[in-house]
Amino acid sequence: MKLQLMIIVPLLFLSACVSPTVWGSNERVERNLRRIVPLGSSISKLRFEAQKRDWRIDNRNIVIHGYGVKTYFDDTHLVCRGMGGPVVPSLVAEYWSPFLTSVEVMWVFDRDRRLRDVCVRKTADSI
Repeated sequence: MKLQLMIIVPLLFLSACVSPTVWGSNERVERNLRRIVPLGSSISKLRFEAQKRDWRIDNRNIVIHGYGVKTYFDDTHLVCRGMGGPVVPSLVAEYWSPFLTSVEVMWVFDRDRRLRDVCVRKTADSI
């Protein structure tokens, strides 16, 4: 019992420091993010919300992807394809549970620079 408390209490404390926006499945996180930056939004809306929430946009890796072209988020578990415009990678959260977990987001824009898709993946550093 004592060992369980030693594990559970720190995890509860750490999870309390993480925004509820990134809790749950990738699909749930995507829904939460689309409420903040709705589909059809401009890149400036994304930048405004990112600054307000301390999300880190990876400006060096913003590239234009043709319609249907794979992004580096596209793998066997996640389909994230270009829509003819910029794809904007960002880091929206990092937390310990018990290893460092990063919540990365690929914001997919069309040729008119309007948001068309939000792709989420969580990665964890481990030993």
